[in-house]
This record gives sequence, structure tokens and C-alpha cells, in this order.
Amino acid sequence: MRLFAASVFIIAASCPALAQSTTIAQNLPFPAVLDPTSGYNVQDGTFSDALQSDGNYFYSQAIGQSFSVASGQSSTITDIAFWGSSEYIQSNTPWNQTALSSNIISMQIAILRTDTGTSDFPIVHSWTIQTGQFSQVLTGNYTAETFSPVFRLSSALAGNFTLGAGNYMITIGGVLNNPDGDSFAWTDGIADGSVPATQAYATVGDTPTEWGTWIAIPDGTSGAFVLNGVTVPAPGAIALLAMAGLRGRRRRDR
Repeated sequence: MRLFAASVFIIAASCPALAQSTTIAQNLPFPAVLDPTSGYNVQDGTFSDALQSDGNYFYSQAIGQSFSVASGQSSTITDIAFWGSSEYIQSNTPWNQTALSSNIISMQIAILRTDTGTSDFPIVHSWTIQTGQFSQVLTGNYTAETFSPVFRLSSALAGNFTLGAGNYMITIGGVLNNPDGDSFAWTDGIADGSVPATQAYATVGDTPTEWGTWIAIPDGTSGAFVLNGVTVPAPGAIALLAMAGLRGRRRRDR
């Protein structure tokens, strides 16, 4: 399997008494590294196509990043932020861009279940959002006319989709207008795949039957993202909290 590069820390929210906005999971971007040859700070990423491409794009690969929802809670997803860049092979001035390539017409964000005992992880939910609907903010690593700019992209995730306890993977990929044109590169995160909670995966469509079969990639490749939502305790936990409150009230009434 080959991976084409361009160049989780996982938060388990504590179980609150009431629903509250929280970070469900995150893998912060790996800091830019000084390139000794050029003297510029460089931030790497790995090309990642949308799962709906069926592996028919130029790089025919997608990557995914593991995360988990703790036992005894569920999380309703509200919004996401992630970091990424793009090639500009169709542009005459490739490193003067202030937005992702127009060849990336939308982004697909998919959440898959990984605790299935197989390498074929089922999609539990996905969103496909037009690229123009994302807030795109240039990061401090942007060097005009030198390297592809890295953006922090953010958007609300509609639908009130709720994740229960379990092990999951998020994959973010570009939907391309021209399959042989500019592609999306998901910026590497801090996670290094050294432990299962931070494991990254890849699917590479060298042949049609390979697409959708995920292989662990413990080589430092990962995707930088922050997934936010509203987390609530499971019904049993709510009942226990209520009972504890009643006991406390009775003690005070005595």
C-alpha cells in the first residue's frame, strides 16, 4: 500500500449532570517544522479523497483518525474544525492562494464504526458540505509563493446525529470536479498511532476491491480535527444522579 503525502489525542468528556457543549474528540495539528534546505516552516499533510469517490480520484486514497465515546454517555454532534491544504497544479501562481482549490467542490466528513472485528468499517453517518460553506482561515504557517497554504476549516454539522459509546473513526476527504486535478491534503495531527486510541487508517483504491478496506498506518500519518457536540449521560446515569440528589435532600430535611 502506498500513501501520498503533501509536502489523538482523544478527549473523553466527563459525564455531566446536564447536557453541555463539549469537545467529543480532537487531534491537534502537528506543528510546522523548519525545513533546513529552504529555511521555511513546513506543515505536512496526506492526500485524502471523499469515500463517495469509490477510489476513482487521482490519488485514490482516504485516511481516517480513531476516536472513542466513553461508556455511559452519548454525544450529539454540532460542529467540526479541521486543518488542510490543496495542490494547485491547475494554477499559474500555485502558492498565492487564499482558499482551497476550486477543483475541490465539497468535503465529505464521515464517521465509521471501528469495533466490528473486521477491516471493513461501516459508515454510521456522513455529511457532504460545499467547500464554499466552510469558514477558511489561513494559519500562521502560510508563506506566500513558497508552500501550499494550510487552512483551518470549520462548519456546523446539521442533523442532530448522536453517537453512543464505542470506538469510531472520522475520515475527511475532498470531492473533486476533475479527478486528475487538484486534491485535498488533510494536515497531519499530533497522534502517532503508537496506541490504539490514536490509530490512523488508510484505504487505497489501487484496485476496485481494495477501496473501503482499512489498513492501520502507525507511521505518524494522521488527520488534524476537533469534533464538538453536546454530551449527555446515559439514562441509567441520569437516574443515579437523580437518586443521589434525592438522598442529599432527605439528609438536609432531617
